[in-house]
Amino acid sequence: MIISERLSIRIADLYFDEPKPPYENVDLFRYNQVSAPVRGATCTPFATIVLDLSASPEQLLSNTKRSSREKIRRAEREARAGRLRYEYSARGTSEWIARFTEHFDRCAAVKALPHASRSRLSILAHNHALDISFVTDSDGEILAASCAVLTPKRVRGLYAAASFRLTSDQTRRSLIGRANRYLFWRDCLRFKESGAEFFDFGGYYTGNTDTEKLKINMFKEGFGGEVRREFNCEECVTLKGSLARWAIALRNSWVSRRHSEHNAEAANSQELIHGSRIPTQV
Repeated sequence: MIISERLSIRIADLYFDEPKPPYENVDLFRYNQVSAPVRGATCTPFATIVLDLSASPEQLLSNTKRSSREKIRRAEREARAGRLRYEYSARGTSEWIARFTEHFDRCAAVKALPHASRSRLSILAHNHALDISFVTDSDGEILAASCAVLTPKRVRGLYAAASFRLTSDQTRRSLIGRANRYLFWRDCLRFKESGAEFFDFGGYYTGNTDTEKLKINMFKEGFGGEVRREFNCEECVTLKGSLARWAIALRNSWVSRRHSEHNAEAANSQELIHGSRIPTQV
């Protein structure tokens, strides 16, 4: 369980069917990705894709789709040649958080997505529950980055960003695509070695209209894994907790609407330039 406090509101986050403590002085309990709705709480269905790490590294690689496997192997050769470099930290220092958020925010701005929450990352780091990793090129420029929530048995992806949209060079975009797969592959091997049983990609789009999200699904599916249907639940203990839940829901609604408007504007711009809609590159 991770306790955080914002504007005098105490929030307790529990993950993956972690039992609720008999007593805790908090205003709001958040049950993250539980297998069944929590009685008395407001629950929302949540889909994700989970990779079983109990298989051998050879079997894990064999379980990936052919295209992903070939890109991972090529990236491994590029890493041995010094063209790619993988680095990570499970300490969550302020320097690593700053480096990650600067990269993520640059990528997010292009897609009109909100910035990474530095306060949330700092809270996770304070609780020894934050992992950050990068793949850089030979000049040290970040090509792909990821951060995850660490729990004893299951590692859950939180934020990830690859710098596709920061270049129009197709050769470099292909390199970034390989670097992104190599990043998650090395992460999974490392989590397996540390004793984790599962890697959770942190969400799976169940609709069929958002082209960008469908492409992200394809990326995740490339590693194999199982789609799971779970629930995110919120239990308000006090009036302050109820107000906090309302404010969070209002903000999430605004972010979703703003992102949809941005995607519509981008699609219309492509129509004006090319005369037809062009799917957004992931």
